[in-house]
Amino acid sequence: MSWSDALKGVVGNIVGQAEQAALPDLLKSVLGNEGLQTILAKLQSAGFGAQVQSWFDKNKDSLPISPEQIKTALGDEHVQQIARSLGIPVDAILAALAEKLPEIASSAGPAANPAAPADAGAVSDPKGL
Repeated sequence: MSWSDALKGVVGNIVGQAEQAALPDLLKSVLGNEGLQTILAKLQSAGFGAQVQSWFDKNKDSLPISPEQIKTALGDEHVQQIARSLGIPVDAILAALAEKLPEIASSAGPAANPAAPADAGAVSDPKGL
């Protein structure tokens, strides 16, 4: 291996790490709360509700989800749409979602929880006014 090949490898690793570090913020900006809710609802509908709910429960550890489970729940077309919008390969998107989705959902809070009642954030008036 020549020194230029070694340098290309090191630079490639640095760029890859920078892309990976920026990916959670990119995902948040692309998904937004509505897109995040859609993804979480699809995961729940596909039978991964226990994982999704664990991400919102501060008293429990988040259950993991695999790239394959995400792909199954979202479908190829949706995953490809996300990948195209970010300009990142599908495999990288799936891996990033599997790693960062629990963190993104948790930080989004109850508003992103598809199982929460629509008025969960509303303050009720005990007098009914």
